[in-house]
Amino acid sequence: MTSRTDSSSDALAGIDIDTLMSHLACPAGETGLAVGDMMERVNAALIDAAFTRLDPQADERIVEIGPGNGGHIESVLTRAPRLTLVGLDISPTMTTAARERNAMLLARGRVALTTADAASIPYENASFDKAIAINSVYFWPDLLAALREIRRVLRDEGQLVIAAMTPEAAISMPFSRHGFRVYGPTTFREACFEAGFDHVQIERYVDHGAAAPAPAALRTFFLVRASCMQ
Repeated sequence: MTSRTDSSSDALAGIDIDTLMSHLACPAGETGLAVGDMMERVNAALIDAAFTRLDPQADERIVEIGPGNGGHIESVLTRAPRLTLVGLDISPTMTTAARERNAMLLARGRVALTTADAASIPYENASFDKAIAINSVYFWPDLLAALREIRRVLRDEGQLVIAAMTPEAAISMPFSRHGFRVYGPTTFREACFEAGFDHVQIERYVDHGAAAPAPAALRTFFLVRASCMQ
């Protein structure tokens, strides 16, 4: 892991902010792989918190929108017996990296990884028990369309967890000029209800993880939990 971390750091040394932002949106090539490794480290605590809120149970099938390089997937599947996870990412580079990281789980049918958009999920209605999206909502062209699509593939009584940076935390980042979409709690709540979720709960989460590159005040997120009660 150390050599991989070192090589990723070397690949990002001196990278300009515009290039970094473009790879955060859709990692590609060697630089994209390094960005994916960086985000795996930086977001480790947030990923753990989001999956804790999702609370996977035995035999459930989970869809993750934007799993990145998939470095967290193996540990997620230890949270409950016989879990399966489908990962959808807009980046072919990340899909390939995640497949390599999880080759044995793929071979055993515990994981499936596909390049796809949140607004066009290639699965039938009611295919999943739960859904999760961590730091990927910024790149959805249409929040409501993506939420409706996620609701479509969730079974009745399904649950969704979204982890996303708060608008005030995003102020210090050059997100807006790069097309990132950052939402407040009212927008999340109204969009979830309009998409067909029946209950929405939103909490603030401050990432104090040791790998976080910014002060805690700049690492504040919403953890949105939406459920279907039909």
